[in-house]
Amino acid sequence: QGSMPLFDLRTPQPEIHLYKVRLDSATPVQSMVKYLEVCNVLRHADESRDEYLALVADNALEVTVGKKGAKERQVKVTVNGIEIEVSCVFFNEAVSFVPCFKYADSADVIFFCSPNIHYLVDQGGQFCPDYYGMKHELIECIKSLEVVVDLNDEHGFQKFKLSELVTESKTVLYGPHYLLQAPTRQQLINLLNLAIYLRNLSFFILVLLYLRRASVRLEFIEKDDKVQKITGPWKAAI
Repeated sequence: QGSMPLFDLRTPQPEIHLYKVRLDSATPVQSMVKYLEVCNVLRHADESRDEYLALVADNALEVTVGKKGAKERQVKVTVNGIEIEVSCVFFNEAVSFVPCFKYADSADVIFFCSPNIHYLVDQGGQFCPDYYGMKHELIECIKSLEVVVDLNDEHGFQKFKLSELVTESKTVLYGPHYLLQAPTRQQLINLLNLAIYLRNLSFFILVLLYLRRASVRLEFIEKDDKVQKITGPWKAAI
């Protein structure tokens, strides 16, 4: 953003440092996610100011920490200049206790899907990598038939793993009903990956329902030779 200088371009080789920023939930509602961490964050050029900027899906996520010495250092988080807070929200039976960003002055919430945002969880229980007896993440076991255009401008079909199609996106759910209204199929792929990452089965079922309607064909690799790849609640959900 224009109001935050990030580095000095007057030097022949400007120093650009990347940081990690940890954000805790602003509400007493708890989930398995303890806090979230944003990577590849830029800091204000004046190191005496605790101001940070992360670029996520063409959005500017800015974090400002209050002055040192105060009893409680206030943290202000904004997206594109609008104040937000980290929350864990219970929407309804389909989307329950999901960590997200909530607008400070409204009930609307934001789902950011990005490899630079990590939701930190305890590595026990359902978040243990092989809790369901699966050695692979479910997103790697789903294939999608995609329309492609070759160098001769001819259309065809090609299979891709959904893990190869995951990108960054921002999806807003509007209160008070929080209906999932993803304007693009790409957002659904990203949200499905987020639901798997959060081990949120009800959220996974909801997004998968929409994604199936928006896809040519989805294939699930349940078994590879003698290796069972999809088991437990994931198999039942599919």
